Amino acid sequence: MNAKKTKAWKAAEYEYSEIIAQSMVPFMGFQLSPDEIIEQFESIIRECPMFYPAHLESGLRQLALGRDGSAKERLDEGIRLMLELAEPQHIDEELDALFSNLEKLWRFDLSMHYLDALVERYPRNSLLRDYLAHAAARMGDLNNALLAISKAVEMEPNNSHFMSNKGWIHLIAGNLKEAREALAEAFHLDSEDEVVKGNLEIHQYLMDHGGNYLDYLLRPADKEEIDRLADEEEWEKVDQLCALYNDGRIEAMAQTLLQENEHKRLRLPDLLSTLRQFLRFVHDLGPSDYLLDEDLPFIHTHFKTIMHKFIFKFGDIDANMIEEIYESLLEYYGFLSKHGLASVKHFRAFRKNILAMKNELIEKMQRYDIIRHDDELKEDEKEDIREELFEGDHAWPFL
Repeated sequence: MNAKKTKAWKAAEYEYSEIIAQSMVPFMGFQLSPDEIIEQFESIIRECPMFYPAHLESGLRQLALGRDGSAKERLDEGIRLMLELAEPQHIDEELDALFSNLEKLWRFDLSMHYLDALVERYPRNSLLRDYLAHAAARMGDLNNALLAISKAVEMEPNNSHFMSNKGWIHLIAGNLKEAREALAEAFHLDSEDEVVKGNLEIHQYLMDHGGNYLDYLLRPADKEEIDRLADEEEWEKVDQLCALYNDGRIEAMAQTLLQENEHKRLRLPDLLSTLRQFLRFVHDLGPSDYLLDEDLPFIHTHFKTIMHKFIFKFGDIDANMIEEIYESLLEYYGFLSKHGLASVKHFRAFRKNILAMKNELIEKMQRYDIIRHDDELKEDEKEDIREELFEGDHAWPFL
């Protein structure tokens, strides 16, 4: 009997969609913990062991929590069942969702593991070879990446996406001549593709300055161009240009840690999420001329005030969150200092100064957590304590 026709499958399908919906939009503000959500998927699996979406979702969520062992067991079983039960016309779509989620977690090592087996099983599936090429490139295995993407292009020579990816991998390898040939062909196939246009711009920069894709991500910011656009009040273009630099720096750090440090590779999703959220918070506080995340002097000068405001605004944070903010900032600015985008001397001073105040900030966070929940204190009494704890910083919306 077709497993998808059973009552157990239909019930699992309904419950699964309910869990996904509730995790995206909590009912009446009630938010389940990550472990509670995983347990709900595990409950579905117990009732309908063949329901592979629950296996995959449980595995991905456990992976996000760093539980590699149990996560891999769930993913292994989920992929096996998906290949057995998924409708042929939907298999590419379901595989795309899986590998997109692994990409969000920066688990290209696992992507390669599964894709090697899938390519062997489906040797004529060009999309799988494209996925494999991307994962291998991210892991620094450029020879295998080029072999995989070349095979995908051979299978579908008119696929502009595959051809553009071939050019991108050559950019990573620093093969500028080969990159140009692939990107020119991709542009010929689809001159409106924004990814192709972007890769051609990267290629032109590298032709003018030398290097490879990582060098492009770490290129010096064109501050004269930013100032010119600001003077002309082209604020949307200013934001776009600065976002391009900021995103590039973070991608470069993530790419480097992915290939060089297995322990930090497992921490990448949390590290990147914390870093992005914190820097976004700083941008909202900062003056209009604070545009580039690499502006270490700005962060350094205002760090204590920023943290006071952060603790005040997000009253439910704990010591672990402060530790994660420290970890992400020291990793990021340490990386930038190694690559000449921040002063090594300034970074050392920044690290020394913020580490010296960490215990003080944690103590303030803990004290504020107590007074926030003390119903016996009047609001004016709470405000007096806040004034003392945060030295008045909490009362001002901006720095």
